[in-house]
Amino acid sequence: MGRNRLIAIAAYLFLIAGCMGIVFLIDRAVEFPSFQEPGSLGTEPEASLPGPENKKVLDTQEQEKGKVPQETEKEEQGHKSGGRRKWYTAGQKAIPQEIIQPEEEPKGPPRLILATDIHYMSSKLTDYGATFSTSKDGQGGDTSLSAFDKFVAGDDGKVVRYSQELTDAFLHEVEEYKPDAVILSGDLTVNGEKVNHQELAGKLSGLQKKGIQVLVIPGNHDINNPNAASYIGEEREETESVTPEEFYQIYHSFGYDQAASRDEASLSYRYVLDSSHWLLMLDSCQYEPYNKVGGKIKEDTYVWIRSQYEEAKKAGAVMIPVSHHNLMGESRVYPTECAIEGGEEMISILGEYEVPLYLSGHLHLQRIKKYQEEPGTPKEEEHVTEAVTGSLSIAPCQYGVIEWEEDGSLSYGLRTVDVSKWAWENRIDDENLLDFEAYSETLVKQVVSDQIYKRFSSLPDDMKRQMSDLYGQVNYDYCVGKEIDRAEIKNSKSYHLWERTEPDSKYFLLLEKMIADLDHDNISWRRDAGS
Repeated sequence: MGRNRLIAIAAYLFLIAGCMGIVFLIDRAVEFPSFQEPGSLGTEPEASLPGPENKKVLDTQEQEKGKVPQETEKEEQGHKSGGRRKWYTAGQKAIPQEIIQPEEEPKGPPRLILATDIHYMSSKLTDYGATFSTSKDGQGGDTSLSAFDKFVAGDDGKVVRYSQELTDAFLHEVEEYKPDAVILSGDLTVNGEKVNHQELAGKLSGLQKKGIQVLVIPGNHDINNPNAASYIGEEREETESVTPEEFYQIYHSFGYDQAASRDEASLSYRYVLDSSHWLLMLDSCQYEPYNKVGGKIKEDTYVWIRSQYEEAKKAGAVMIPVSHHNLMGESRVYPTECAIEGGEEMISILGEYEVPLYLSGHLHLQRIKKYQEEPGTPKEEEHVTEAVTGSLSIAPCQYGVIEWEEDGSLSYGLRTVDVSKWAWENRIDDENLLDFEAYSETLVKQVVSDQIYKRFSSLPDDMKRQMSDLYGQVNYDYCVGKEIDRAEIKNSKSYHLWERTEPDSKYFLLLEKMIADLDHDNISWRRDAGS
């Protein structure tokens, strides 16, 4: 009897187990509906497909039901390191999705920044006059200046005292703007000092590591310059400059290594922005056996230039040339000194290939001028326009912005380095930096005004100061490049003093030329598509 009871109990247990198995199977069948994207009813269920992605879906649902442990942090990191996007969120219903690689944002037409005549100075080469001990005359007056202060007083208003901060603020703005390239068109250093070149290259390397291509060419100050010097205490001492080969060694990664073509006769090269926008970076300097102020392009380089424009024509590309020296006489004050010697050949090439814009520096003035073949030539026959960007190192410390648009339009405009904003953001408490616009403007006006003041001899001090201050103001306006109110200036007391006391002075003649040149704005240019 006991045996029969055991058999009955076992039978009941077997029957109960069988029922539970059936219930479990039904439950499992209900748990796995077809997985469909929202709005994709009637489509083939992706979860029915074999493969590792389907296994992920099943595992995810088990996690949500609490039947398997949640994925560990280590496993999650494994997904990330494998390059796969995590396509589910814990605690939500899993919906399998196709793993899509993010598309690159479509790249528009090129945008460029151009700065010129930086004249960078390292603090390694000067004490800024801090270690100078003034000597006194018998009446207690100072009889001399520090080497640095003498340099500043005899210069043209560059903010060399804050060269490093100005450069850092400029490069920060470049980084924020994210151009396709930043062009530095020569006079990278004060007078070609090797230390200045090396330190500047280090700063440019930092920018390039952030994905912004830097393109450089030399200026007349940069190579084989016997004026390379340091300024410490009372002493101005010669220091090492660089040869053309050393210039290349220092800057080879800033355009030369990336060049589509290089000229064997100079430090010129061609850089490709994209298939239809190219740059022709021209070395217009003379530095054998030592540097010269004027510019000239070698005959062999002209042959290379023409071959590059033939390449651009075949490719259907617009190629914009950049040099340090000017293509044309841009200023009544400097009618020929700053233009490329024999530049008529360059102008001829640009006209033949219908080049719209030429970019240069060197003048330390902001100028824009169209080339006109002969006086009286109709405007529709004018072709290339030259934009001369003022020196970054002289107030208002401007740089150029060059932009193409989708329809092929091309524009040139200006921005001013906001050093004060940069100083504030970096918690610098130097008052000159925190109000840099006023400091740099006052500096260039004062330096030039003081130089003119010393040219007068027999005039009373108050008259000399009024006249020299007017000259300093007009010179500053010349650097800015904006139109001035010429009638207001010529009706001023200071101008009448010039007319009455110095009518034959060469400085009055220069003043008149600057006033005449400031009859229109020189701060922007645009060429519409098809024009």
